[in-house]
Formats: sequence, structure tokens, C-alpha cells
Amino acid sequence: MKTNIKSLILLSTFLFSSAGCKKLLDVNTDPNNALDVPVEVLLPSAETGLTFAVGNTLTIDGGIWSQYWTQNPTSSQYKTLDQYAPAQGDFGNVWLNIEVDALENFQKVIDKGNATNKKQYVAIAMLLKAYAFQLSTDLWGDVPFSEALQGDATTQILNPKYDSQSDIYNGLVKLVDDAIKLINPDEPAPGNDDLIYQGDMEKWLRFANTLKLRIGLRLAKKDAARAATIVKSLAGADFIQPGEPALQNFNSTGGQQNPLYGAIAGTVLNTTQNLVASSTAVDFFNVNNDPRLFAFYDPINTGNVVGIPQGSFNAPPTTTVSPPSAATSGNAKDANSALAPVKLMTDYEASFLQAEAVVRGWLSGDAEELYNAGITNSFDAYHVDGASDYMTQPSVAFPAGGSSEEKIKAIITQKWAAMCGNQTIEAWSEWRRTGYPSFFVISKGSIIGAGRWPGIFLYPSSELTRNPNAPKANHFVYDKVWWAN
Repeated sequence: MKTNIKSLILLSTFLFSSAGCKKLLDVNTDPNNALDVPVEVLLPSAETGLTFAVGNTLTIDGGIWSQYWTQNPTSSQYKTLDQYAPAQGDFGNVWLNIEVDALENFQKVIDKGNATNKKQYVAIAMLLKAYAFQLSTDLWGDVPFSEALQGDATTQILNPKYDSQSDIYNGLVKLVDDAIKLINPDEPAPGNDDLIYQGDMEKWLRFANTLKLRIGLRLAKKDAARAATIVKSLAGADFIQPGEPALQNFNSTGGQQNPLYGAIAGTVLNTTQNLVASSTAVDFFNVNNDPRLFAFYDPINTGNVVGIPQGSFNAPPTTTVSPPSAATSGNAKDANSALAPVKLMTDYEASFLQAEAVVRGWLSGDAEELYNAGITNSFDAYHVDGASDYMTQPSVAFPAGGSSEEKIKAIITQKWAAMCGNQTIEAWSEWRRTGYPSFFVISKGSIIGAGRWPGIFLYPSSELTRNPNAPKANHFVYDKVWWAN
């Protein structure tokens, strides 16, 4: 079985990198003649579908819109992102990655796992289904949920209705709670066919609690009472611990490389370095004497990390700009980028989430201690020394005597710093939720009007024309999702 799993993953990732990633991880492509695929093959296929979406398109979009990266002035691939003017078609593949390659296959794991009494497979698939649905609704707003993935080969609902974000968030909580009820470390569980935690169900339980905490806090400004209820239900729960991030590793073998590197170093882009350092992030790290600067970016020949203003590709102050480091997978010229993992949730995110919940009075604990743990976990993840010295600086130290809002601002800002190049789409969602960091600048390349920011993904034209239940008209990229600040 291990050989079959490895072959499937190799084939899947190769097809993704060479053929534009359309439904290539869907192992049941013909619903009238479905293959009898075991859960041991379905699970890694679905996990790879999810990490491909997060690690490729969403890392690029989040990297630019979270102002870690900007378009290299000597190339042109991502100019429309810096202009805040992507086309509908730019979102078609990632929609399919999430809705088909990930969600449809997670549902198949759930259906087959229930039929064969493999409950731990079901629990994992339910958690990642919740993760993928939250990702989808956070990006597009209203999406199919209650009728999505329903039916079988003969009674499938081909045109599911679109649910409101508010209703979807209720469903996410239920999905996570139902999965938690199934988790039992004493029952037979996956092994290496689980590419994220290798079947360690105690880690999956902590992932579940952390995901539920993320779900709850996303609603903090939109519906504080509802958010508090979700978060308070986690009293006494354990969350992702230091050194156990939820991630998928990759290697240097063709087809098994980090998906961002596989794209930017592949035959289409041919190692053209489109992504370079944004001065928004570089200035932050420099002002705060943050040694992670050299973990997230590579220096130029002077030994310095150099960024350019966001979207300044038409009139840059310099064309000698630092690229992202291989540790972020964004250096097209460095083959070590192939080895960068795709991170779904991390120990530092878990600490910052708990710190915010404590500040809001929804969990017990020491917010300052959790804040410091988040910073320390980020330093440790990139093997950077100096976390203690960094945290003693007045500009970084937790504002213990400040207001709740000042504390939350510090927490989210440091979360953004920790997510540089590795959880970029989550950083963008947190900025949309809270308005932090507060020092973002409008891209110099923006063509969508003064004072406007990208706030939502466009529905792909293929979905609007295919599904009669889809919205009749698209929203604008500067519109906001339901929970946004």
C-alpha cells in the first residue's frame, strides 16, 4: 500500500505542476463508473489537494496582499495582483483545488470510512473538510455548503445552493465538534498515509481545538456573543503544541516539490523571479531589529535585505531587490525552495490565538506568556536565535498595561510577522478581520480607486455560468466578506 500511496502522490503532484491543476486529484472522475479506492489512498490525495491550493495560488495571493512580497520590476507575472485587479479566471483553478481536489475527496474518505468502520480516517477528513470550507467561505463569501458534496453517483446534487457565511460558520463548528467525538487514540488510525500527522490522533485533537478557536475568533468583531460562546466551549482544551505544526513536507524529486516552487521553477515560468521583498515587511523587520528578516528573505550582494514599495514595479527605487528565501518556497533560483513545507496551522498561530482569547476574557491564561510563546515558536521554527532579546524591545514587548485593543493589535501584528511567507493567506484574513497590521500601504500599482483594498476573491466565471444557484452577478474585489472589519 505504501508504494501505491507514494505513486499516487507523485503522479498527482506531477500532473498539478505540468497541467494547470484542474481536478487532477479527484480519483473518482467518472461518477457513473467510480473506482473502489480505499481510504488509505483517498486521504493522502485529498490532503495533497488541500496543501496544493494553500501552498501555490493562495501563498502567492496572500504573500502579495499581506505585503510580504511584491512584483519584481524586471518581470510581470503578478502585476494584476499588485494592481488589485485580478480577473475572474485567475481564481478558477484554486476554486477547483479546494472544492474538488480537496473537499470532494475528503467527503469520499468520510463516506468510505463510515462504510468500513475506519472512524479515525473519518475524523481527520471531517476536520480538514471544515478547514477547507472555512478557507473557501473566507475567500469568496457565500459558497455552496449545506448541499455541497451531497448524494452519490446517481443522486448527486450537481447545482448546490449557496449558503450565507453566517450559516456556514454554524456548520463549521458542528463539523469540528462531530469530528472530536470520533477521535480515539486507542482505535486503529492511519500511518504514513496521513501526510500531516501520520495518524497521531492526539495531535489531531489539538488541531481540532485550535481550528475551532480560529473559527470562533474570526467572528469576534462581527458577532462577539457568538464568538465568545464558541471560544468558551474550549475551556481546558489543549491546542497545537510547540514543534507540532500541521504541515505537509515535500522533497526535491520532480512532482514531489513544494507546489509554489514547482510552479515558479517549472517550464512555464522557467525560474523567473517574479516575487520580491515588499518594503512594508522589510521595514518592519528592520525597525524592530528582527533577525527573522534573513530567514524570510535572501540578502543581495551587499549583504542587506532590500525591499521596494508595494506595487512600485513601474517606478521602483531599485531593481536590485531581495527575493523570498528558500524557507518560504518563493526563491525560484534556489532549488532548496522545493523542500519548504506547506503549513496549514502552526504552533505560533495557536499561541497567538490563545493570547487573543485571553485578552477578550474568553479563555483563562496569561496573555503575555502566550504572546511571547508565539514569538518564540516562530523563531524556533526557522532556527533563529535571539527571541528573548527581540521581545525585550519596547516596540515589541507585550503592552501589559495597555488597553485590550492595544494588546490585540500587538498580538495580530506579531502573528503577521510570524506568518511571513508561510501562512500568507491566513495573515491576509486576519488583516481583513482586525485591520492589523495598521501600517499597510495602498499599492502604488492599484487601479481600483483611491482608498480601496482587495477584500474578497472573485467567483470564477466557470462557476457563475455552470451553477444556476450561483450569484447572478459577481462582487467587486474591494468588497468585504461578512465578518470583515
